[in-house]
Amino acid sequence: DPSAKLSHLLGEPRAEAACLRCCPVLSWEDRLLGFVACYAIGCALSLSSILSFHQLVSGNPTAFAIKYSLGNILALVSTSFLVGFRAQLASMLDDGRIAATRLYLASICLTILTALSHSPVLTLLAMTAQLLALLWYGVTYIPFGRTILRKFVCKWA
Repeated sequence: DPSAKLSHLLGEPRAEAACLRCCPVLSWEDRLLGFVACYAIGCALSLSSILSFHQLVSGNPTAFAIKYSLGNILALVSTSFLVGFRAQLASMLDDGRIAATRLYLASICLTILTALSHSPVLTLLAMTAQLLALLWYGVTYIPFGRTILRKFVCKWA
């Protein structure tokens, strides 16, 4: 049945598994709305961190780093609305992606910890690591993305 296959690809539970889920079953419209809202708020938070850049430079990196990191987390979670939370988690823990996932999540945690320690230089380094980890994590979803990125970096390095 094509509609059952589409439902499965979208991460929608089968009828027999629906009673086992702790999250409600969402319609496609609800999923799309959740994605757009979560992604928009994430982007707004990340972009609003730019308004706090002067605080980073003046020695108080907390507002900048927290907004930036929470924005990235929300943007990451937003895709779960489209594919389903279980499918997103399974995808993140896939053998070819687990190292990139760990690196990205660790860099977010490191950014928040260095910001809370009020170290602007370390926070800026951690945020740079977070940005690079996000790039690496993102290319794991593109076929041959890591290979292309490696060749590009090696060519310009």
